[in-house]
Amino acid sequence: MKIENQRERIIVVGAGIAGLSAAYLLMNMGRENGDVFDIKILEASDRHGGAMRTEESDGYLCEWGPNGFLDNEPATLELVRMLNIESELVRANDNASKRYIFHGGALRKLPMNPLAFLFSDIIPLPSRFRMMLEFLIAKKDDNTDETVESFGKRRLGNGFAKYLLDPMVSGIFAGDTAKLSLQSVFPKMVEMEREYGGLLKALIAKRRFAKVSNSNSGGPSGPNATLHTFRRGMGQLTDSLWSSLSEKVELNQTVRAVKFTDGQFTIRSNQNTIKADSVILACPSFAAADIIENISSSVSATLREIHHAPVDVVCHGHNRVDGEFNPDGFGVLIPRSEDIRSLGTLWSNSIFPGHAPSGKFLLRTIIGGAHDPEITELKDDEVEKTALKDHSTVMGVRLQPEFSRLFRHARGIAQYNLGHSDRVCATEKLEKDTSGLYFTGASYRGVSVNGCVKDAFRILRDFEKRTGNKK
Repeated sequence: MKIENQRERIIVVGAGIAGLSAAYLLMNMGRENGDVFDIKILEASDRHGGAMRTEESDGYLCEWGPNGFLDNEPATLELVRMLNIESELVRANDNASKRYIFHGGALRKLPMNPLAFLFSDIIPLPSRFRMMLEFLIAKKDDNTDETVESFGKRRLGNGFAKYLLDPMVSGIFAGDTAKLSLQSVFPKMVEMEREYGGLLKALIAKRRFAKVSNSNSGGPSGPNATLHTFRRGMGQLTDSLWSSLSEKVELNQTVRAVKFTDGQFTIRSNQNTIKADSVILACPSFAAADIIENISSSVSATLREIHHAPVDVVCHGHNRVDGEFNPDGFGVLIPRSEDIRSLGTLWSNSIFPGHAPSGKFLLRTIIGGAHDPEITELKDDEVEKTALKDHSTVMGVRLQPEFSRLFRHARGIAQYNLGHSDRVCATEKLEKDTSGLYFTGASYRGVSVNGCVKDAFRILRDFEKRTGNKK
């Protein structure tokens, strides 16, 4: 139990974007209220940032994880403002709005207008007719969750699910639409069907409103937004947080277990044992599962049900050569029906020009995902060869790269499969039953940077409520 007038000790497990954001917000809150918190961050690896880091080499900027964040989440923009790095923000190039899909052996530009898909040859004609019938499909009459694939087929047909929905979901979540929870992955789609009766009806209504109000209509995944990064890449955000918190971070500290007795936590790591008043588990759910075994074996078992798909990131830098591929747009998604192993390729310096030297271009290819767990069995050179082969097939890039980097994530992206909301609810109940315990990070309420930062503010608000202090 915390002694009266003694600083509250907070242990944050994990120094990725989630843990650093939560610690930074609480540090500011503590300082504004008389330095009431003693915060320590324990990180299992030998550096901060988790998967969110940028490697700069030979003039190329290569992202280990997220390549940017959308500006439709106020929490992330507020954190950037607090760090005083707004001037470092870099907006995606206008041509990043051009996106492609590899279909029928060729690159095809995706229509900008969602309704224009009805007239696009990306989808077979019979499937386009089925999409138009979405106006006649009755809305779901209950609140039960369903898979993303089930929703896509039910509302817009098998062709839409196969040729558009599957590659889009693979590109964002590296996931399997037959397993992913619609409510957890695309809650806006659930709201659009519930409110308007269908996606096409919702899109038409939103476009009309946007025209009248001179605003942006958005789409099924949420409000339209612009992708941003930082001048030195996304790692600049975690580096900025680290600069403010470095004295509070202990690296190579693997937390083994946490116990909760008489209102106080005991944290055991590979190096020592620490007492604390609050514990923020900002590590992946599979690590949290082991850590809380002594607090709740049932929630521990629930956390082990959250799977993480393996993801390999291949970065290849090329000289621009006349007659060769010249990237102009965001990148290309690849449906699994094309029998190509890569999920897609981002044209990095076409999105953010500073990511490659002048006269060169950078390709960032994602391989693996929920459909391809066997990717972990390949050696590094085999992954590289896979990317080279796919670059040749998809984009006609036949020259060897002058620059190459490979980042491998054996347990990369959390899969919000059917029943995910129930798993998150189990952690929330344990948080209520165990005052001072928090679960946060990409395993729970959003795999994006925005999702992690937004959840850090959730923890801040709860601390404000518990302590009676307001920022």
